Amino acid sequence: MSHYRVCIVGAGPTGLTTVKNLAEAGITDMVCHEAQSETGGIWVYSDDPDRPSVYETAHTISSRKLSQFPDFPMPDSYPEYPSNRQILAYFRAYEEHFGLSPYIRLSSRVVDVGQRPEGGWQITIEDAAGRHVQTSDYLVVCSGHHREPFVPDLPGDFTGEQLHSGRYKKADRFAGQRVLVVGGGNSACDIASTLSRVCDHVSLSIRGPQTIIPKTIAGRPVDVQFAKLQKPYLRFMRDLLARWVIGLAVGPYERYGLQQPRGRLLNHHPTLNTEVLDRIRHGRVTPRPAISACAGRTVQFANGKEGEFDAIIWATGYHLGSDFLHDVSLGDTETAQVPLYLKMMAPGRPDLFFVGLIQPMGCIWVLADLQARIVARQIKGEWSRPADMPARIERALRRDRKRYRQSPRHAVQVDTHEYSRELAAILRQPPASGEGETSAPRV
Repeated sequence: MSHYRVCIVGAGPTGLTTVKNLAEAGITDMVCHEAQSETGGIWVYSDDPDRPSVYETAHTISSRKLSQFPDFPMPDSYPEYPSNRQILAYFRAYEEHFGLSPYIRLSSRVVDVGQRPEGGWQITIEDAAGRHVQTSDYLVVCSGHHREPFVPDLPGDFTGEQLHSGRYKKADRFAGQRVLVVGGGNSACDIASTLSRVCDHVSLSIRGPQTIIPKTIAGRPVDVQFAKLQKPYLRFMRDLLARWVIGLAVGPYERYGLQQPRGRLLNHHPTLNTEVLDRIRHGRVTPRPAISACAGRTVQFANGKEGEFDAIIWATGYHLGSDFLHDVSLGDTETAQVPLYLKMMAPGRPDLFFVGLIQPMGCIWVLADLQARIVARQIKGEWSRPADMPARIERALRRDRKRYRQSPRHAVQVDTHEYSRELAAILRQPPASGEGETSAPRV
């Protein structure tokens, strides 16, 4: 039975930056298991519907400037919003530049993880040689939250094709068909826009009000523009300014046949999409409210209207959690309760970290870089988790209940700039004093 000081699960972008930061901190007794035959996570496009990946036309929704690692800039030749192929090439260059490959085991799937009585973890691996067991002192879960698709119950019996957006790959397969896309997030709007170029008809069913923002405002990426409003003292003005700017750029959502968001504009995750509003205006995408009933291939909506469809694509997100991790609960994620400190640490488990289990209004892996640096500091004994972690978690949950819409999509929501400041403040702290939750002992 082999033993490692650190076991990392997943070699997508968050796993890669975790390996990199641990290695730079001198923690080289580690192994990173990647279930697929390549690194890059979901950014490795695959035609195989059973292989989780981005779809063929996917681009980033955060700009190049705010999607690059601070110590490894993207090429100047990249556009403002790089394609999935460019992003994958960037991750491969990152892996090569920092010499990460020796730590990574490809086609090595973690199928079960359990806590050891003496401390640390027992990890069951499945690879070409079969199943075997490893142990580690620390476990870092970097497998993200795009694992188990969430599909709501359909009221009725639909006889056409149904698939989750995670299995959608190319628009051409639906050429000439009538397709209903369900959801109002980035994937839903992007898929509907792409399908509208080849399908006979595309409808987009959005259950409630959704803020849809163009990816560029005044000729610059919207995340770069809104970064100017992220000073702490602007928090109370930011929503008013955002509403004013978006109102000028988009206008009332009712003009597009969409529900008008009420209350604070930024209390839920916005959708960044330049094309879908244009496709609605051109009659290529038909906005619909929630589904109320269906029979055969007829779908009825909450406004009493109905339509005939060949397929339904559920762009309705994913369940949180990891199917291999049984001993640690992530709480009732259906009501947006994830009891993790900084969305990455569980009380009472100083040997467990989640890196990348966040939903920012921005780029995940840039924040994961900061998370990984904190992981490295704790493992080296340079930082201890606060002794009052449960109280801090409860305060954060109360804050988020007031700040964000209570839904599974917002269970791990973070304010990108506020969260990065919080992580950076930890990294500026002096070495640990020995108080709080200590590091796990070396077994």
